[in-house]
Amino acid sequence: APSEPVPVRELLAIERLGVHTRSAIHTDALEALMASDTWAAPKEGDVLHSTTGEERTWRTFRSNEDGWFEGPPFRGGWAFAMLDVPETGAWQLDARGHALVLVDGEPHIGDHYSLGITRIPLALEAGRHELLFRCGRGRLKATLEPAPGGIYFEEKDATLPDVLIGESQELWLGVQVANATGERHHGLEVAATVGGQRTISALAPLGASSMSKAAVRIALPSAIAAAGDADSEAEGPTELAVRLELSERGSDAVLHTLDLTLRVRRSDQTHVRTFRSAIDRSVQYFGVTPPTQRIAGTPPALYLTLHGASVEARRQASSYKPKPNAFIVAPTNRRPYGFDWEDWGRLDALEVLAEAERLFGTDPRRTYLTGHSMGGHGTWQIGAHFSDRFAAIAPSASWRDFWSYTGLAEIPSEDPIGKLLARAVNASRTRELLPNLADTGIYILHGDADNNVPVSQARLMRATLAEFHSNFSYYERRGAGHWWGDQCMDWPPLFAFLNDNRLPAPAEVLEVDFRTVNPGFSARCHWVIVESQDSPMLPTHVAARLDPKERTVTLEGENLGRVSFDLDRFLVQEGSDPPVLGTGGIDLVRGDNRTPLTRGDDRLWRSQTVPEKRRSPERNGPFKDAFRHGMIFVYGTGGDAHENAWARSKARLDHETWRYRGNGAVTVLPDTEFVPAEYPDRGVILYGNADTNGAWDELLSSAPFEVRRDFVRVGERRAEGGGLALLALYPREDSSKACVAVVAGTGLPGCHTTDYLNYFVSGVGYPDWTVIGTEMLDRGLEGILGAGYFADDWSTGPGSEAAWR
Repeated sequence: APSEPVPVRELLAIERLGVHTRSAIHTDALEALMASDTWAAPKEGDVLHSTTGEERTWRTFRSNEDGWFEGPPFRGGWAFAMLDVPETGAWQLDARGHALVLVDGEPHIGDHYSLGITRIPLALEAGRHELLFRCGRGRLKATLEPAPGGIYFEEKDATLPDVLIGESQELWLGVQVANATGERHHGLEVAATVGGQRTISALAPLGASSMSKAAVRIALPSAIAAAGDADSEAEGPTELAVRLELSERGSDAVLHTLDLTLRVRRSDQTHVRTFRSAIDRSVQYFGVTPPTQRIAGTPPALYLTLHGASVEARRQASSYKPKPNAFIVAPTNRRPYGFDWEDWGRLDALEVLAEAERLFGTDPRRTYLTGHSMGGHGTWQIGAHFSDRFAAIAPSASWRDFWSYTGLAEIPSEDPIGKLLARAVNASRTRELLPNLADTGIYILHGDADNNVPVSQARLMRATLAEFHSNFSYYERRGAGHWWGDQCMDWPPLFAFLNDNRLPAPAEVLEVDFRTVNPGFSARCHWVIVESQDSPMLPTHVAARLDPKERTVTLEGENLGRVSFDLDRFLVQEGSDPPVLGTGGIDLVRGDNRTPLTRGDDRLWRSQTVPEKRRSPERNGPFKDAFRHGMIFVYGTGGDAHENAWARSKARLDHETWRYRGNGAVTVLPDTEFVPAEYPDRGVILYGNADTNGAWDELLSSAPFEVRRDFVRVGERRAEGGGLALLALYPREDSSKACVAVVAGTGLPGCHTTDYLNYFVSGVGYPDWTVIGTEMLDRGLEGILGAGYFADDWSTGPGSEAAWR
C-alpha cells in the first residue's frame, strides 16, 4: 500500500444547474452532457449552459485548515479536482458531504450525511486522476488515503450484536470487506474466533474497487452461553473479544485481520440483537429495553418504537425506562436516515416486529406503536398500513407526509404520463389511509415551540381525526421544542393511554373496513385479504361483515380485483364448514376458506382458481417491488467494452447506494456466472439490454417489453433511438413471489440516463414500466416518453394502463 495520504485542497466548482428533489424526475445540465458523452474537464471561467438559458461559471475554491470546502456550490452543485497520485497501489477515497463521486469517470456513492462510513477502495496508477463530485448539503471534504491492502476489512460501520448471558444461539454480525484491486475476487471467507471457538463464513464474490457488507456467523463460548440467568448476582465479563481473519478459501495465508469487541449483557439490561433480513440477507439489528418484571402466565406487551432522523436504534431503545411486563423494541429503518419508515424502512419495522414476537412471546392484543419526529411520521405510516397489528399508536413531534412537511411538489397530473408517475407513490399519502385507524387508539404529542417539525403538523392530524375518530388524545407541551429530553418519547400520560387499549380477540372482529393502495405493501386487515386490485396503486376500499348466526359474509369493494378470507378462527369445530360467501346477503355462493373470490360480470363474488402468474401480495409491483426477496444484481457482459463497463459500474453504484442508504448487502454477479436455479425465489435486477445481458432471454423471454441497442418496445408500441432507457419489472417464471427488474438503455446515452435515478429514495416511485429519454435531464417530465401498469396477468392487454408522449 502507498504510504502518505493525498488531500484535496483546491478544486473548481459550480452551483446547481437543474432541479434535484425527492422525485422520479430530475434535471441537470452537467448530467445531460455526461449522458451524451460531450462533457470535458473544466477550466477556471468555463461556463455551463442549460437548455432554459441559465448558466453557471466554474470557479476555483480552496479548503479551510480542516480540509472542508464550504459555500453555495457545495449545496447540490458540482466540484472537480485533478489529483496527482504519487504511487501505484491500493488506495481509498475518504470524502464527506457529497452525493456521489466519479473517479476517472467511474461513479461511486458519496457520503451525503457525512457519516464517515464510505471510504471507496480504489486501484490507482501513479499519475493524474480526475475526481468529479456532486455535492450535497453545503460542505465537502476529500482525502485519498493508503488502503490497508488489496483485500481488507473496512473497520468502520460494523453491525454488532450484544452477547446475552445464558443464550446459546449463534450470533450474526455485519462487517465491510473491501477490494482495492483491479480484479474481481471469488472464494473469500471470514474465520471468526471467539473464546477459542472458530466458525467460517463464505463471502459472495467481490468486484473490483468495491466493498460489501459481509454476514459473519459467530458461535458463543460455552462458558458465556451457560453462565446463569438474569437473576444471578455473580459478576461476569462485560466484553467479549472477536478476531476476524480474511482469507481465500483453501489458502492458509491471511489477507487481513480485524479485532472487534462485543458487549456482554444480561437479558434484563437494554441490549442489541441482530438478525438476517429476508430483503437482502444482510445483517440488521434492533434495540431492546426488557421489562422490569415478568408476570407469570401473562404474555408481555410490546412497544415498537421508531427513531427520528440521524438517531440510532440503540439510542432510541435506551431513551425509555423499563416498563413492567413489556418489551420496548426499536428497529433501525435500515439507517439513521434510511427510508423515513417507508419502502424498506417499513419492511424493516415489520421484520423486527415479527422477530420480537417470536423471541419474547408477546401478547398480540397488547402491541403498540410509537415514534418521534421521522419516527412519528413512521408511526402514522405503519400504523395506517397495518392498523390490525396495533392496539394504539402514539406519534410524537410527527409529520404527516412529504407534501405537508417537506413541501414536495406534485408531479403535474394533467399530464397523462405524470398522472401515472404520481400514482406510484400513493402509499406515501398518509391521509388516504387514515380511516384504517378508526378503531385504533391514538395519542398525539407535540411541543408548541417545535422549530423542526412545526406544531401545525400535529394540529393538521388532530383536525383530520376529529372528522371521524372517537378514541384519540391530543397534548401540546407548552414551550417545548422538537426535543425536550427523553420524556418527549417516554411520556407517562402517553404510555397510560396506550395501556388502556387492547385489540379485540380475533374471533370478536365481525366487521372489517380496510383501505390499501398496494397489496404488496399492506394486503391484510384481520380476516380480509386483498389479493389484487382492478387498477394498481389507486386506493382500494373493502368493507366486509360476518354474520355468525346466518353464517354469511357480506362484501362491498371499490377497486377490488380479488379478495380472500381467513375464517379459520370462526369455525366452531374442526371439519365444520366455513361461512357462506356472498354479496349483500343475496345470491350467496359457497366458497372454500382462503380461496380467492373474483367478481363476475353479474357483480357477484365467486370462488375462482387463479393462475400462478398473477399479481399478488407477494409480488404486486410497481418497479421497486423487485428489490426484495434476497435480491441479486446481474450485469451484462455481452456488449462492447463501453457497454460492459457501464453495466458493471451501474450495478456497483446501486450496490454502494443500497449499502449506504439501507445498510444492505447484495450479491453482484456478471451474467456469465448467474444460474437461476442456484438462486431460487430471489429477486433479480438486470443491468443491460437483451443484446448485452445474457440472462435476459432466460428470465424475460415472455415479458411484454424488450430493449435492444436501438429500440425499446412495450407491448405493441416501439420507440427507436440510442438515447432511451427502460425501468420495468416482470415476474420470475420459476418463482411464485420474486420479480425480475431491468435497468436498461438502448445506446450508451440511454444507459447513462439511468445512472442517478432516485429509486432508492423514499417518496420516489416508478410505475411497472417507464421509458425515459435523455431529454429528461434537460426538460424534466417532457423527457419521460412512456409509463404504465400491466394488467393483472402482467400483460399489456385488457386491464393494463399506458400513456405515451
